[in-house]
Amino acid sequence: MPTLLYVSGAVALHSVVPQVPQWLWIVIFVVFNTMVNFLGIETTAEMNKLFLLGELIVLAMFVVLSISAIARGVNGAHWGFDPFYNPSVFHLGLVFSALSVAALSFLGFDAISTLAEEVAGGPRVVGRATVISLCLVAALFIVQTYLAALLLPGQTSLPGQSAQNTAFYDVARAVGGAWFKVVVAVASALAAALANALVAQAATSRLLFAMARDGQLPKFLAHVHPERKVPERALLLVAAISLALGLSLVGQVGLLSSLVNFGALFSFLLLHLSVAFHFLVQRRERTYGRHLVVPLIGFVIIGYVLYSASPHAQIGGGCWLVVGIVILVIRRRMHRPIELKLKE
Repeated sequence: MPTLLYVSGAVALHSVVPQVPQWLWIVIFVVFNTMVNFLGIETTAEMNKLFLLGELIVLAMFVVLSISAIARGVNGAHWGFDPFYNPSVFHLGLVFSALSVAALSFLGFDAISTLAEEVAGGPRVVGRATVISLCLVAALFIVQTYLAALLLPGQTSLPGQSAQNTAFYDVARAVGGAWFKVVVAVASALAAALANALVAQAATSRLLFAMARDGQLPKFLAHVHPERKVPERALLLVAAISLALGLSLVGQVGLLSSLVNFGALFSFLLLHLSVAFHFLVQRRERTYGRHLVVPLIGFVIIGYVLYSASPHAQIGGGCWLVVGIVILVIRRRMHRPIELKLKE
């Protein structure tokens, strides 16, 4: 996920400043985020508040300018419900193909759980924050994508990877001119490669730290800085891997998205099974509606999306899954722990 965010941010800024190579942006992003994360979780949180404020301001500008553009009929736009349902182009395959994009857009809320040990208030606060963030993100996504779709009337596809990467910025140009395209591109780059990747790096490093602490990864990753209280070795490892992958996959947003999607959706697939097993088998509850029917519906939907994923994602994700299964079997045979334990 951090790699995808860095590459996406580099693509955004390259569309504004083509003279600067994308690989250089990736280096800058990785170095900046690593330095901020090294300063401690409080600094990371404060930095994200500033980024969030900036993103909301730009989003508000986009909404106002888009409403004005639609009212003036820019690019043939007009008010309607076609972005939600257009019988002339609607089919279930279109919906399921878009689900993978939607899932990718929502990824990141689960990072909240990886910071549970550094939150005042315990698991209940973490659960509440997760649900609230999902609701807020859903509302914001629906508003901006609805307006953008209205400004591309009748268009159901984009010609090529380059057009897909810059589609939203082209809409911004249509509603506000070249200056606003620059504003949206820069805001998107900072949101992805700095704000979001900052949290992704922090969350990933905490996960590596927890696995090392519980004996599932080398112990040197379990080290915590005595003053800043951050797992600095895990942070450096995440930075190094992100930099290596980012430099080798410059501009490959589609490929990285499909790979990230496969891993995330497969984990969500297992999550649905876990819910049913936990409540119906372990706790012997009879809440079949909430804990059997609902997980089953989610399982079928996500399973279809995985089945329809790109071959690259299926092959790469499948190989990674096999590696994980082999490690799991070895650890079981060696009677080594396979669970992560939350430390209060």
